[in-house]
Amino acid sequence: MLQLVAKTSAVIVLGGLWSCGQIPILNLLNKKTMQADSVFKGTGAFKGPAEMDVATIKEREAAIAQKPVSEAKTLGETIVSLGNPAETGFWVKTSLISNKSTGLVTDIASGKSVNVTLLPLEGLGSGSQISLSAMRALGLPLTSLASVIVFQD
Repeated sequence: MLQLVAKTSAVIVLGGLWSCGQIPILNLLNKKTMQADSVFKGTGAFKGPAEMDVATIKEREAAIAQKPVSEAKTLGETIVSLGNPAETGFWVKTSLISNKSTGLVTDIASGKSVNVTLLPLEGLGSGSQISLSAMRALGLPLTSLASVIVFQD
């Protein structure tokens, strides 16, 4: 009797496992739908940072023009990462300010500075975001997390 129950249970379990392959939702996990070429269709050709950075020469010159740091208020140090590359201009979004203003950020490692628009970023301790143009002006790799000092005019 015990053998009959064990065999029946095994048949039920195996039948249940086999039927899982027949559930339509599981077919979505098929390898064919997970291929990169089907996921990335229609995104266009690759564009490098230089092609995406649409700042003009005049904007670049204004961004790197030297300002006396002694006249600026030091807001503090923060870690920046690349913000939305589709948002053009020279800006930093940081939780160190609460209102839009102008300022300057200095890369601690290189000492390079860039003039930026400071935009509030909600959430304490979330680090800061920097524009593509500002990041390139500082000479930072786009995938880096860089320490900068933020100054407000």
